[in-house]
Amino acid sequence: MLEEEVALKLQAKFDKEQRITREKDEKELKANIALIKERDDIQAKIYGDYQLAQILQTEEQEELTIEDKAALFKELLEKRRKHFVTKATKEKRNKLPTEAQQRKIMYTYLKNVEGKKLKDLKNKFFDSIKKMVDRAFNRIIIFVEFIIELVKGSSKRAGEDLTQESTKKQKVDDDKETVELKQLMKIIPDKKEVAIDAIPLAVNSPKIVN
Repeated sequence: MLEEEVALKLQAKFDKEQRITREKDEKELKANIALIKERDDIQAKIYGDYQLAQILQTEEQEELTIEDKAALFKELLEKRRKHFVTKATKEKRNKLPTEAQQRKIMYTYLKNVEGKKLKDLKNKFFDSIKKMVDRAFNRIIIFVEFIIELVKGSSKRAGEDLTQESTKKQKVDDDKETVELKQLMKIIPDKKEVAIDAIPLAVNSPKIVN
């Protein structure tokens, strides 16, 4: 009886250990799957950004208009902005970065994009630096939109100039044909102005020679 009780306890302990091990393995598996999925998402975004950047750098860009290039550049900026916003949101849910870490990121951004010096930023308040970053990014977006509108206006004016040039050329050709036609009409006299002089023929009676 005692042996059976001990055996049951050992079996229960073994089953419990097996269950704990199985649950631990399942948690690790789920964590690994989530990690792989997140890594694949990041890789996909990086690859998408890389592909878009390649379009702007390859020889095929010669076939693209300035408007198309500007639109692609804007798309690249927007994709990267969304990527970093999503990344920042995830990081915020997991762990909020310290103010020092945020300052370091913003310092790097302002240095690379705006050409700011580190010594000029260190004495500024955190909110002031954040506003500088927001303004810098907005200026880039506004500049790209300005380029797109400028190219659209140039394309429209070019089309109008081409139409005007074509109309002008057609008018010159028409005027030339009109002048040539008038010259031909001057050469051909009007029937009413043509005078026909009748030349009388002298008719002599035949002489009879004996």
